[in-house]
Amino acid sequence: MHHKIQPALEHYLGIPGYFITLFILIAGLALFFYIIYKRYLLLKSAKPDLRFNSLWQRFYSLIIYGIFQKRQPRYLWIGILHIMIFWGFVILALRSITLYGLGIKAEFVFPFMGGSIGEFYHFLKDIFEIIVLFACISAILRRAISRPARYEFKHGKAHKFHAYLVLGLISFLMVTDMAVDGSGILLGEKSAFWLPGANGAAYLFHGLSQDTLKSIFLWNYWLHILTLMFFLNYLPLGKHFHIITALFNVFFRKLKKGSIKPPRWDIQNIEELDSLGVEKVEDFTWKHILDFFTCTECGRCSDNCPANTVGRPLSPMEVTLKIRDYAYQSKPLFNFKGKTGAKANDLSLIGNVLAPDEIWSCTTCGACEEECPVFNEYIDKMVDLRRYMVESGMVPKDFQDALMKFEKTGNPFGKPPSKRADWVNELDDVPVRILEEGDEADVLYFVDSYASFDPQIQQIAMAIVRGLNKAGINFGILGPRESDSAHQVRRLGEEGLFQFLVEENIETFRTVKFKEIVTTDPHAFNTLKNDYPGDLVVKHYTEFFLPLIESGRLKPTKSLDNKGIYTYHDPCYLGRHNGIYDAPRRILASIPNIQIVEMEKNRDRSFCCGGGDINLWYDIEEEDIRMGEKRVAMAHEAGANVIVTACPFCLLNFDDAIKTSGLEGQMKVVDLMELFMSTL
Repeated sequence: MHHKIQPALEHYLGIPGYFITLFILIAGLALFFYIIYKRYLLLKSAKPDLRFNSLWQRFYSLIIYGIFQKRQPRYLWIGILHIMIFWGFVILALRSITLYGLGIKAEFVFPFMGGSIGEFYHFLKDIFEIIVLFACISAILRRAISRPARYEFKHGKAHKFHAYLVLGLISFLMVTDMAVDGSGILLGEKSAFWLPGANGAAYLFHGLSQDTLKSIFLWNYWLHILTLMFFLNYLPLGKHFHIITALFNVFFRKLKKGSIKPPRWDIQNIEELDSLGVEKVEDFTWKHILDFFTCTECGRCSDNCPANTVGRPLSPMEVTLKIRDYAYQSKPLFNFKGKTGAKANDLSLIGNVLAPDEIWSCTTCGACEEECPVFNEYIDKMVDLRRYMVESGMVPKDFQDALMKFEKTGNPFGKPPSKRADWVNELDDVPVRILEEGDEADVLYFVDSYASFDPQIQQIAMAIVRGLNKAGINFGILGPRESDSAHQVRRLGEEGLFQFLVEENIETFRTVKFKEIVTTDPHAFNTLKNDYPGDLVVKHYTEFFLPLIESGRLKPTKSLDNKGIYTYHDPCYLGRHNGIYDAPRRILASIPNIQIVEMEKNRDRSFCCGGGDINLWYDIEEEDIRMGEKRVAMAHEAGANVIVTACPFCLLNFDDAIKTSGLEGQMKVVDLMELFMSTL
């Protein structure tokens, strides 16, 4: 600092400045660590979670997504503003330490910060103060004037005050520091042309008396360090706790997309558990509690949630904040009366904090998780809540009927297993081998229930079989010995039935020899790949057939009708959950004379059809428009009249949505494999 005033040597009512600074520092840090300790107790009360594997991958994620903020620019303007503020905090941290040091010791200089290094840092610090101030003012104006809908609550009161307060506090810190430097320059009679912020403040103060400048310097110094300590203690109380927890949350993020966590990480046998799922806050894992701490209230999850978009009673952000607020009430920071917090401490979350339809509205599409800049997790929480609801009997009748059919017959149709391969009889000219115990094949084609029993989806299975035969692949199916993949069963929350069906399929797999599994739909592909034990080599048919097509073993020769304009819809469990975006598009592009357009929401921002998982069996009454109709409208707006998908559930949902949207005859939906095989 280029000035003659040292806060540590000043006296106030006879009390030396260094004593006041020490008091502020010790008292402030003591309160801060007390608050953090209380938050830690909430974290400690939660269930175990395994998050210390793959450390190098976690450190890489920390650098890319935590330090460099890779996900922030997905919302470009506000993302850039956030990066400005984040890096401002990183750069200005050293300045904060220095200011407290100057309040304790005169002429304090941080080690290695003297000379040219210190001058360069002061320049960098000054530039970032201007950047952060600009970013905060822009964010305040954006909230006050533009008022993005994603910041609003549908079913509760938004925490607007917290955002304005914190942005105001950060702005105040920038202004007071520039005032300290500006008045210090004039007091020290030394120019600092490389400090535009400080020089700007000095310009405003030019001509003031030395006494006035001294008052400006000292007032801004003490206001700055007091505000800084208040700000530090306020962070764990509201939405800006993420400033402290976000890097930890990114480091401990879920690495295996598409999978569902077990009921308990520390107990393998579910029969040993007193209860399944999440009833109370402490039933969540510690990582999921950390998610609640880390929510930035940016609303990106809800903005991209298809259930929220169509008016269902689900907003991922609101679910997070309602549980977080309840958790804070149940474990208050200060308990002067010695009573347990929030009488509701022993009440179930369902029915008291969350409504059942909030939980059933989720399609597990993963759009919320894909968008969250701090990697909060939602699907595992939803499934854990459903596990408790299933065990407690809080299940809609439609689900009960489906689960009963799964339990009795191994499929949601209630059809006998002996009928699983009846569709093969329609393939008079194509041989299909049903594998018996001891048989061998290069490829095990896992048909799954819908392709086995639904007449419309059977056509996809037939197209896949024709493709396998045409390419000369040695394959077979399990037929009556196959059980449902149980993807929907697990995501509905029926863990016991899921494990039973998995065991049946695994035992059957062991009776035959094969190199890889090919599936009809992304849901079976996902659960066989990510939920089943062992090292099964599993491919969705798009992955499997692309090399055969590009190598010329399967070559389309027929052109399509020129009147057709095609758009590809990314199924959630093929795209977001497993990262398969290019293979289907390359297969589609291989068809001669095809016209392709992209919908606005595509790839990892694809909009769920609404038929994923359990939603095929249950209609949420509260919604403005069906998800399938919304997606069909998107395709129509893109100029397409044919929607191509690679998921049977999407096919069924879009086919129905086209009819209910009044677009029958104008639009149609086709499966990619059926479309491709029609060109051979």
